[in-house]
Amino acid sequence: MKTVLAAFNARYSHSSPAVRYLQKYNSRFDIEVLEFSINDSLDSVYKKLLKSGADVYCFSCYIWNIEIILKVSQRLKLAMPDIKIVYGGPESGYNSDALLSRYDFIDCIIKGEGEYALGEILEVIENGGTPNKFINGRCLDMSRVVQLYTAEDIKDLKGKIIYFETSRGCPFNCAYCLSSAEHGVRYFPMEYVKQGLDLLFSENVPLVKLIDRTFNSDENRAIDIIEYIIKNSKSTRVHFEIEAEIMSDRIIKVLNNAPKDMFQLEIGIQSINQKTLSSVNRRFNAEKTKSNILKLMRPHNIHIHLDLIAGLPYEDYKSFSRSFDYVYSMKPDMLQLGFLKVLSGTDIERFNHDISAVSYPPYEVVATKWLSASDMIKLKDVEEAVEQFYNSGRFIETINALENFDEFRGSPFSLYEFLGNALISKSENGKIKQTKLYDIIYEYFGDRIIFELARDFLKHNKTSPLPYYLERSMSKNLKKRYTELLTDLEFMDKYRITNELKDLRFENILGRVYVSDYKNNLFYDITEYFE
Repeated sequence: MKTVLAAFNARYSHSSPAVRYLQKYNSRFDIEVLEFSINDSLDSVYKKLLKSGADVYCFSCYIWNIEIILKVSQRLKLAMPDIKIVYGGPESGYNSDALLSRYDFIDCIIKGEGEYALGEILEVIENGGTPNKFINGRCLDMSRVVQLYTAEDIKDLKGKIIYFETSRGCPFNCAYCLSSAEHGVRYFPMEYVKQGLDLLFSENVPLVKLIDRTFNSDENRAIDIIEYIIKNSKSTRVHFEIEAEIMSDRIIKVLNNAPKDMFQLEIGIQSINQKTLSSVNRRFNAEKTKSNILKLMRPHNIHIHLDLIAGLPYEDYKSFSRSFDYVYSMKPDMLQLGFLKVLSGTDIERFNHDISAVSYPPYEVVATKWLSASDMIKLKDVEEAVEQFYNSGRFIETINALENFDEFRGSPFSLYEFLGNALISKSENGKIKQTKLYDIIYEYFGDRIIFELARDFLKHNKTSPLPYYLERSMSKNLKKRYTELLTDLEFMDKYRITNELKDLRFENILGRVYVSDYKNNLFYDITEYFE
């Protein structure tokens, strides 16, 4: 009897730890793992699954892939009526009644952890029996864990993000998160964690994402793992999610001393509205949280990613703008503006009369009692502006200057609100070319922003033609102008130009510095000599 474990990842670069856990814990069966992307065509996926010739097809179900799973599994059942189809994962476990009543091609659904439950199902099928339609999974025995990856697995996953976990569960009970349906945190043995990390480091995996809900729920343990990573990682970056408010100066000091770019930290703020946070079972001390985050950011050695959620109870448009400004004031490396999803099995469903969300994946909120549908659309525009002008890192000098314009000073949210409106008015079918973003800025702000805009453009668009408002010219007295500037200490200091330029021949300088004149102002490409 052959079994296929199928995963549909949100992107090609992603991988699925879930199907590998299931395979590792049921190695006594003939199991093949097949991974796809939700961007793969339905026909290509169907053909590959059909050709595998399995007797049992098991699917790992999430909000991003349930639609393609339903379509392909129905086709498989029509083509091979005798096969068994098993669903697992959060999108099937918490919607089991609806799925089983609507789709007769599903033979069994596992709710919760499936390592042991899958083995029991396959044993029943192998012996000619029929498994129950619904099975509650049993928690994994942390004292008997099996390493998730082998060296061969890592080679097969080359070019993909590798996921690893050191714990399961979460100490918090946020009403919008599926972790709220679980209770407590269970930790993998430290020997398992360190052996697993050793393998990833030895294979020079570029990026490992820890999928722990709250990595620092046990601070002493977190410090032990962080110090182990610092000591043993050769080139691997490690990403994990932390709760900033509970951090002590001890763990902050350890992270402050880490090599540059070794860690990426994701921190969920979600909102600063205390009534909102209380309604979703979140605690929040704004002063302590901000203080800890700023301490983490001070050495500039760690990539910091801060999250907000729009559509939470009691948060209106004005309240969300305050939450935005609070997070933005810390200048994280990335600011993610997400939108509430009302997931089955979460406590947020109790607000069903106050929150309107679509009934199909990803169950995103359309409007709330406090945020109108038009407000939500405006926030979508703000999200796009943040992605294009802030998270892209292509407009650093431009944005820093715009923040100090009178019309935006004191309210970063109003800047991105403005930019969001500008994007919508200039986009075609919701799309806009990257270089056209610079044109939009110039069209609205003109020569007020020309210096910063030109520097950003020159840094990030070396092969693109100059836009109409930047004229490149090599004036006759350029050499004289260079000499004057390179002996001007104030100029050198202002633009952080290294002194070694003074000792180079004029021709060598031209080869190392990208120059453009605009209204007699010299612009430099900052690749080598500017921060």
